[in-house]
Amino acid sequence: MKKFFLLLMAAATFNANAALISITTDKDTYNVGETITATVRASELSESGAQTYFFGYDIAVLFDSLFVSFDPTTVMDLGAIGVPLFGPLNDSSADSASLSSATFGPVEFFQAGKNEVDIFSFVLVALSSGKVELSFSKAELSNSLGSNLSLDTPQGTSFEIAQVSAPGTFALSLLALGGMFFARKRAKS
Repeated sequence: MKKFFLLLMAAATFNANAALISITTDKDTYNVGETITATVRASELSESGAQTYFFGYDIAVLFDSLFVSFDPTTVMDLGAIGVPLFGPLNDSSADSASLSSATFGPVEFFQAGKNEVDIFSFVLVALSSGKVELSFSKAELSNSLGSNLSLDTPQGTSFEIAQVSAPGTFALSLLALGGMFFARKRAKS
């Protein structure tokens, strides 16, 4: 009987889905001054008909504050676990967007039949040109008992911030000089 129980536990362990936490942005290239909307999501929640449910999360996204600015009030829970009983707890800083939450309620309504669920989003503002990496310092999903689910390596993302080209000073000077010339010519005639 003991061997059968161990075999059953081993089979349940090997059949468990390994979910993936990733982050996406709405575009790949931004100009200085544009807003960037980033979304953190859990995917690979359903495989061969077996659904993986999560009842809590603790996720922190890192970014370089030299290239982007962040307002912690823009972090928005997207209802992946419904109305959380604990949280959402937002302990974001100038270079990190994080959110953690947990519930004991039914999450099946919000996750059933979905292979991908959006967890939270936040907004950044592009400050200077360069390549920006968004990565995870923490990425955990928990089951109904509060223990962590098996996860694949979290996938960050990157995007480019392009410098908005400004007209050259010389070109503007020529334009102003030409305008003054035509204004003076019109005043004489």
